[in-house]
Amino acid sequence: SIINKDNSLLYKTKINIYNKYYSGLVLLKQIDASTSHLVFITELGMKMFDFEIQKNQLKLIYVFEPLNKPSILKLLENDMGLILLEKVLNTDAKIYEKKDKTQLIYKTSEGKLKNYYLINSTTKTVNEIIVKGSLFTKKTVRYVYNDSLNAKQIKLKHKGIMPVKIELNGISNKVQP
Repeated sequence: SIINKDNSLLYKTKINIYNKYYSGLVLLKQIDASTSHLVFITELGMKMFDFEIQKNQLKLIYVFEPLNKPSILKLLENDMGLILLEKVLNTDAKIYEKKDKTQLIYKTSEGKLKNYYLINSTTKTVNEIIVKGSLFTKKTVRYVYNDSLNAKQIKLKHKGIMPVKIELNGISNKVQP
C-alpha cells in the first residue's frame, strides 16, 4: 500500500475532472492498525473530499457539494483506490516475469477491465499500472519513488473521451499529527 504505517504523507495535488480544475493538498494518514484516511483540501483550506480506508475498502466520509454527483463519486473512488493500490491487496493475480528479470507484471481482472501492475523486481515497488478495457487502454498510473521508497510523484491519466488527470507531488515524508 502507498500509505505508510509509520508516518503521514503529504502531496501537492492537481485534479482535472470533466474540465474543472482543483488544486490543493492530499494527506494520507494511518489512523490505527486497520484504518487510514485520504483527505483532499484546497489551498484556501476547504475540504473537498475525505475517504476512510478500512479492510481494503474505500468509504466516502465527506464530499464538497459540487463534486457530489454519482459519476464523479464513482470515478474518485475507483481512481483513489487504484492510486493507493487498495484493489490489488488480497486479490488473485497472474504473475509474469520479463526475460531480463527486472520487472514483474501482476494481472488482475475486474469485470471487463484488466489491470496490469508493473513492479520493479529488486525494490518491489509498483512503477506503473495500466488499466485496459476490451478494446484499448482506459487509464494509466505512474509512480516515481524517493530514496526511502515512498512515492514522491503519482500521475493518473484517463485516456479516451473522459478528460481526467490526477497528479500528486510529494511535499514531505513526515507530517506531525
